[in-house]
Amino acid sequence: MTKPVPALAAASMVIIDDRPDLHVLIGKRRPGAFVGDRIVFPGGAVDAVDFEVGPQRVLGASAPGLSAADAAGYLHAAVCESREEVGLWPQAEAVIDGARFVAVGHWVTPQGTPRRYDTRFFLARYPGGEAAVCDPELVDVGGRPSNTLNRLAVGGLRALAPTISFLTALSHYRNVEEAFSGTQLGHERTYDGGVTTL
Repeated sequence: MTKPVPALAAASMVIIDDRPDLHVLIGKRRPGAFVGDRIVFPGGAVDAVDFEVGPQRVLGASAPGLSAADAAGYLHAAVCESREEVGLWPQAEAVIDGARFVAVGHWVTPQGTPRRYDTRFFLARYPGGEAAVCDPELVDVGGRPSNTLNRLAVGGLRALAPTISFLTALSHYRNVEEAFSGTQLGHERTYDGGVTTL
């Protein structure tokens, strides 16, 4: 009998900005990379160091079903991955106000896949600075949720279920304030493998 593949901890950042309408930061993975040729939000694995350092550098973080310390670890990883992949939050040693980020999703890769993740998603306002491709596995960043969904619908782009879920949820909002207000209403959208609250 095949041994179940454990789901590794991971974190992603859904970064939004008014330009002047709602835009979301999203990148396309290079062919040959993990989830190659698909669009993704900045993110990656949560390491032991994130759980060690996160509670010291991320204050006030929270996420459903997690202790404050674990939420800080996940959020620390999401911030670090955003720094590495697109150059945002460049001050690596800075203390981060975790209350400025909202936990908006929890997705677990289904059983039967060779690589599985237990991923927490956080909504963030664009922090300023220039977003640019810093990760050799990415090729592009940025876009309107509705435009990206249209390109997905006609086969111009490919994405995993969580990405489509968040883009769909964001397409209902005109601006950043509406999107953050939506998180307070707690609209839960449940899909195979996860929940989006946005």
